[in-house]
Parts: sequence; structure tokens; C-alpha cells
Amino acid sequence: MTFREKNKITYIYFILSILVILIHSVNNESRFERFFSINGIGQFATVLFFIISGFLFFRNLNNIYDVRRKLEKRVWTLLIPYLLWNLIYYVVHLIMKPGEGIDIFTIYDAAVNYKYNPAFWFVYQLILLNILSLLFIYILKDIKYIVAFYVVMAILIISATDIPYINEDAIIYYFSSAVFSKLYNKNKVSFISKKNFFIMLLITSGLFVINRFLYRYIQYGLYYYHFIFSVILVRLSVSFSIFYMIDFVFNYGKTYAFMENTFFLYSIHYMIVRFMVKCIQFLTLKIIPNSFSYPIEILFFVMSPLVCIAVSFYLSRFMKKRFLKAYNILTGKR
Repeated sequence: MTFREKNKITYIYFILSILVILIHSVNNESRFERFFSINGIGQFATVLFFIISGFLFFRNLNNIYDVRRKLEKRVWTLLIPYLLWNLIYYVVHLIMKPGEGIDIFTIYDAAVNYKYNPAFWFVYQLILLNILSLLFIYILKDIKYIVAFYVVMAILIISATDIPYINEDAIIYYFSSAVFSKLYNKNKVSFISKKNFFIMLLITSGLFVINRFLYRYIQYGLYYYHFIFSVILVRLSVSFSIFYMIDFVFNYGKTYAFMENTFFLYSIHYMIVRFMVKCIQFLTLKIIPNSFSYPIEILFFVMSPLVCIAVSFYLSRFMKKRFLKAYNILTGKR
């Protein structure tokens, strides 16, 4: 991977982190949320996270032994940080609500099922998808298997068949990124390409036409799950379009220190924005007149990424100087 390609990943992760912060900073009971919902934008942020994560996992993989080697590394870089951050959020919850009892089942639910750290649903899905990579590496060996995989997934979704624990759409996003990585490894697709943006835009337009056609029949009770499958494909193609569209905006010649600790930012941001939401709720209910509440909500929404980035940046610098081992464990040495 070239220097510019590595920088592109840094830029994408940083932009996606900002979008995630904005999603979680919205108070769902506020007038601002009713007026402007960012969750739709967040759908594409999630897909792009899966695309980059899958690409990085499958880059330079050739056989099952390479997958096992990467899975062993993911124990330290993904699984252990996942469990520790979930437990940290559980401890914070107990501090905020000291009257609650502690039992082994609640601790398990907190650590494994991210009960008190909902932002880590993505990491939970990613861990399961990494395990599925043991199967994906075989499917990627032949174009016939790849086509068969998409056909099977289409049948499962259209027939409303639920796969336990893991999101069906996440499987499609992650596997598509694995296909993308395979093509990249064989020099058949570029990581930075303005031309590819127009190709993806054309594919997106075609899928969107199909999506709108199916949408017309939902009111008659027809093709609902066909429509759902088309939505997944549209989200996937739009996300790849965005992936290439940013090539028009950045040249990736330089990155900055505050952009490079995105896992720590992702891990800590939910705690920060929930605290800020509680503060805004207190101010708007107890102190600030109701006529000023709406501008305050907008200001909070705009400022939340800046606050999270600043706090995570300086806190990470402090931990690297004083508690480097703990920081490396919490971030998987990122």
C-alpha cells in the first residue's frame, strides 16, 4: 500500500468518526432531532467502516493460514480492547447509579453484549465477521463461489431468514470489501481513482432506479424484502461512490496527529457526548429559557465533534506519556 493510500484510510476513518460523533450527540427528544435527522447519513458511515475494515483484513491474504494469523492478532487488537472498553462503560454506569447490584450475568452482558456501550455494536459485528473470514477466504478463490454467495444472501434476505447474532447486511458489506481487497491485491482495481467514482455513480443510479421501482409496490404488500435487499445494495454502492468521491477533495499528502487516534476517539466519544447531552438537558430544563433551547442544541451539535476530538487527543497524549502499556492494551497498539 502506498503512502497516499495509507493517508486516505486515515482521512476516511477521521471523517467517519466525526459522523459517528454527530449521530450519538443528538438528543432524540429534542426539537433539533425532529427537524434534522442525521441517522440516514450515518448508514453510509457504518457501511464505509465495514468496507475499510474488511479491506485491511483481507489485504495480502492468500490462504487459511494467513487468516488464522490475522485472527490471532485480532485477539489483542480487537477482542481484548472490546471487552475492556465495555467493562469501563459498565464501571462508569455503576458510578452513576451506585444502587444497582452486581452479578455475574450482568457483568457478562456488559462485557460481551456491550449493554452499557451501545456504540460498540459495530466492533461486536466486526469480531464475528472476522471469524467468518475463515469461510470467506475459500469463497474468494473462485468467481463462481462469489456469485453463489451473493445469490444465497439475496435468497436469505428476500425470504426474511434471520442469521443469528450477526447482521445480514453487515455480511454483504464486509464480504464486498473482501472482494474489493482481492481485486486490489491483483492490481485490477485502484484505491485512489477519480474515474472509479463515475463508474460507481453509474452503478448506484441503476440500483436506485430498481429500488424506487420496488418501493412503489410496498403499499400493496408486495416485494417488501426485495426492496430491503435493494436498499442494502444502494447503501453499498453509495458508500463506494463516497469512498472515491473524496479523491476530488483531498490529495492525502499529509495527515495530522489529531487524525491518527481514531480508535481511541471512537471508544471514548460516546461517554463524552452522553455527558454533554445530560448537561444540555439540565441547562435547557433548569436554567436557560425555552426560547434559547433550540440554538443551544444546534451549538452543542456543532461543537460535539470538536470537544470529543480535543478531549481524546490530549487524553491519549497524557496516557501515552504516563500509562503507555494501558493505552496500548485499550487501543490494540493503534
